[in-house]
Amino acid sequence: MKTYEFTLILPDIDDSTVDAIYGLCQDSSIGKSKGTMYVTFDREAMSFDAALGSAVANLRKLGIEPLRVEMDVPELSMAS
Repeated sequence: MKTYEFTLILPDIDDSTVDAIYGLCQDSSIGKSKGTMYVTFDREAMSFDAALGSAVANLRKLGIEPLRVEMDVPELSMAS
């Protein structure tokens, strides 16, 4: 399996939801940059589609609908 790195842009979430994401997705990191909430993943899977699909499914299980996917961490791309 390969590790795929990607970022899902989220609607604003509260601290209890952040804790729930960390509890379910140990391969995630959550942040906020310039008002944009995001969660990055380093997800092992057989393909990028499988990695992305499982991450989205995990978030939906918690009642979170990701807004979009990006390949860069927002705070890094906004820093320039």
